[in-house]
Amino acid sequence: MDSELCRKFFTSWRGGHLWVGFSGGADSTAALLVTLEFSREFDFAVTAVHFNHHLRGAESDADALFCRDFADARGCELKIIDLDLENCSGGLEECARAARLAHWRKLAGGHPDNAVVLGHHADDRIENFFLRTLRGANLSGLLMAPLCQVADVQIIRPLLAFSRQEIESFLRRNGVTQWRVDSTNKESCCARNKLRLDILPALYEFFPGARAGIGHSLEVLAEDADFIDSAARQAFETGRLQERSFWRQLSPALMPRVIRLWKQEIPSGKFLHRLRRELSLPAPSGQRTLPWSDSESLVFERDAVFWKTAGITCVPSVSVSWNLLEADSVQWGKWIFSVFPADDFRTGSRYEAVFDAEALGDALSISPPLPGDRMRVFGTGKTVKIKKLRIDAKIPRSLELPVVKNAAGDIVWAPGIRHSALAGVTDGTARKIRLCCRQRNSASVSGSTSRNSS
Repeated sequence: MDSELCRKFFTSWRGGHLWVGFSGGADSTAALLVTLEFSREFDFAVTAVHFNHHLRGAESDADALFCRDFADARGCELKIIDLDLENCSGGLEECARAARLAHWRKLAGGHPDNAVVLGHHADDRIENFFLRTLRGANLSGLLMAPLCQVADVQIIRPLLAFSRQEIESFLRRNGVTQWRVDSTNKESCCARNKLRLDILPALYEFFPGARAGIGHSLEVLAEDADFIDSAARQAFETGRLQERSFWRQLSPALMPRVIRLWKQEIPSGKFLHRLRRELSLPAPSGQRTLPWSDSESLVFERDAVFWKTAGITCVPSVSVSWNLLEADSVQWGKWIFSVFPADDFRTGSRYEAVFDAEALGDALSISPPLPGDRMRVFGTGKTVKIKKLRIDAKIPRSLELPVVKNAAGDIVWAPGIRHSALAGVTDGTARKIRLCCRQRNSASVSGSTSRNSS
């Protein structure tokens, strides 16, 4: 193992904070040493995090003490987190994973300059591939990515190119001759251990070169997955998620990935099956719902698609001010409004609009539509009631869309409806900006997000 091959994973974290999962085993010990090595060059903070699951009695406590001594000897901050898994429902391994993720989110979630470093290696990647194949995962789910995001936590796996044997050799070359070994890893007591101890060794013995062949296939599949995930992100960023026609035209390969981007959670197979069935039907005149959880549903009404939370009203009764110079985005109820520079006047959906920045001004407000509200429609010269425009556009009232007003109180845009005649782009426009409206499943109104906030 050559630590220099890990450099590329750390170059973008200058001045940030990396949290290293440190069990005391060989792989996590190597991950911590590599992270500390590059922290000096790239000036990021490092904290080792040890989760004590308390499942092996004195052995678990000894692991924690080993990690404490190892970190102290290298001047590294260590945070020990005790997990209580006695009352968990479901499989123990899944409960432990969920508990760790909850703590990772508290430590590093939502911070763009924070990430979690994990010591997964090439052997873990192969085991993960077989286990997830048996569970019916899609291509992205089959693969351990060296860089990814889980919920709102950024994950780095710098050791995926190295085998367990290479990692142990690296430790010895760096003067580390002891590390912790989980005694339960030697027991065929769970699916992963059975695969690691019995099935894969038999496979490698029967098919010489299988390990290298599988590793190469995983690298190629990772390239394919990156391409599909990139296409899914492009589809997600079109801003057309509230349109039934968008989902009907979307490739089945992209559908679960776009849903995951929208909800920051992997959709179940049952939900995807029902979604495809819904999209095969004619658009409903009333509402049809797809349950996502006990409290949330995806709602289809005419040509609109939106999330609904039981017992929660997402429509604020007040306006939210938005200064475009101070904030890139602002939230109004379940809607997020964002501003971007624009190269031309074209838009990807009715939930985007391009304006002449100087004519629009910097002070806007997002407001609930009021009875009698009118907008001067682009290209017609007519002033028409917002209610009529929404009926013509087949936007259901339950979608609860606001309107955007300028400093004078004029409606410059009603998302879901074509552009107003105010602040339109002309040949003489020096600077164009694009306003985008995205749905976010939220029950409250928050203030704007500062350009300088982290």
